[in-house]
Amino acid sequence: MKLKGGVEQAACILVILATQVEGQPVKSDVISSRLHVSSSYLKKVMRKLVVHNLIKSVSGTNGGFTLARPIEDVTALDLFDAIEGTEDFLQLDGLFQRTFPESKVTEIGEKVFQESFLSAQSSYRNELAKFPLKEMLSEITGFENLALYDWNQSIAKEVSSTEGKGDAR
Repeated sequence: MKLKGGVEQAACILVILATQVEGQPVKSDVISSRLHVSSSYLKKVMRKLVVHNLIKSVSGTNGGFTLARPIEDVTALDLFDAIEGTEDFLQLDGLFQRTFPESKVTEIGEKVFQESFLSAQSSYRNELAKFPLKEMLSEITGFENLALYDWNQSIAKEVSSTEGKGDAR
């Protein structure tokens, strides 16, 4: 199974928003520029994140996007579902029945085949649900607390964190 490129882009969007100065939305053109993608494509990815309550749009002159919930409450499964959807990996359309109409066990074989994929999908989804994005970011950076940036500046400027030692700088 190959994941869509939107999964990686969505992860980057969430990292930007998770490290944005608290209370300040990040403008979509800033995110588009950072990700090196067209704004029209970015809007499609961001719309999926909005629909799945991972980010929210803020209107107005200083508007943009913010996280819809704390990064601690977002898992890799949330990200996956937003971009890839929640449909079963395997969609059967009766090909077994049409290919082997004379077989008496085709229906049973089709069911066994489908159940094996559904079992694998369940395991996959359960594993993704075990990974909060905040923990992943902490593991990647080596710091428990993330540094905050003002991504709306032409070059992201780090903002002093008041969380003390252990902050990523």
